[in-house]
Amino acid sequence: MDGEKRELRTDGCCSRRTAIAVVMQALFLPLVFPFPAAASAPDEVALSYDAAKRTLEVKITHPSKSPQRHYIEKVEVAKNGSFVTQGEYKEQPAQATYSYTYPVTAAPGDVLEAKAICSILGSKTGKLTVR
Repeated sequence: MDGEKRELRTDGCCSRRTAIAVVMQALFLPLVFPFPAAASAPDEVALSYDAAKRTLEVKITHPSKSPQRHYIEKVEVAKNGSFVTQGEYKEQPAQATYSYTYPVTAAPGDVLEAKAICSILGSKTGKLTVR
């Protein structure tokens, strides 16, 4: 080894190994960490107000193949831009569209908003002007 020169291999073996490792990671990482790639914000947030009962129904469409891991974790309700109430959840129903109801006192002309927040990625806000 003293005074001996080492030659670098230029036959491409290292670059092939690197390419194979990159391809393997690209194929197997989605299997290990599937949820961010499969996660989505709610598709729809629709509001309806019942003046007689003083309740706001928030109808959410948020498909999930794993509602215990990928779900709507919070719904924030506001009236005329001010926070009113919120609901916090640890899972969602199995069906893609479902509703939550919140006590809200509102008058004609009030603007109600509900923001549904996904446990993994994104949110969507629905808005309603009370009539």
